Amino acid sequence: MGAVGDFGRFLKFISMGAFMKYRVPAVLFLLAGSMQSALADPCQDRFTELYLQLDQTTPTKTQVTTAFKGAPPTTNDFFYLSQDHYLTVPTSPEGPWVLGYGNVLYQSADQGSTWEKIREMDTGQNADQARADKETNAATIRNAACGEEELEGEAVEVVAADITVSQGMVTENRYTYYVRRSDDFIVKAIYDSKAPSFEMVTTQVIEKAPGLNLPVPE
Repeated sequence: MGAVGDFGRFLKFISMGAFMKYRVPAVLFLLAGSMQSALADPCQDRFTELYLQLDQTTPTKTQVTTAFKGAPPTTNDFFYLSQDHYLTVPTSPEGPWVLGYGNVLYQSADQGSTWEKIREMDTGQNADQARADKETNAATIRNAACGEEELEGEAVEVVAADITVSQGMVTENRYTYYVRRSDDFIVKAIYDSKAPSFEMVTTQVIEKAPGLNLPVPE
C-alpha cells in the first residue's frame, strides 16, 4: 500500500492506545508528522480556498456565458454589490431584469424603470445554506491541477479541480479559476458540468466595479 497505507496503520496503532503499552520513540511521532505533511496537496488546498468564497469582498461586474450542449449560448451581465443587493441583466437573448434587494426579489420588464415584486427571501439564511452546501461539496474535490499563464497581458494563477455538486441534481464538474497574481482577484472562472440529462459550460469574466450603483425599488 506504500506510504499512505503505512501511515494509516500507524495512526490506527496510536488510536488503539498502543502508545500507552509501548514506549514509542519520539522520532516516530516526527516521522508521522512529516508523512502527513507530505500527503497534503497545496494545489487542492488552494482550489478549496477559492471554491469556498461566497464573494470577492468588492463590487463586481461579471459577464456570464452559459452554453448547454446542443443549444445556442445565452449571456447576461451580473452586477454585485453585496449578498443582499445584486442585479442580473440578460443580454442574449434579452429578457426581464432581476434585482435582489434586501430580502425581496424584483423583476423589471422596462430596463429598470419600474419593478415588480416576485417574492420574499431570507438573504442571511440563503447565504448560510450556500456556505453549508459548499462545505459539503468541498469534501469531493479531487484531481487538482495548478499552473500559471498570461491573460490579457497579466500573470494569472490557474487552479482547477473536479468536484461533485449534490444540491438539487447531482452533477460532476470541472471548475477552473483564473486568479490575477497582482491582487489575488478571480478574473475568470469556467464551470464544466455534466449530468445524465445535460452537459453545460458556464464561463464568467469578472472585473472589479468600484463606485457601482444599483437600483433601489421604491
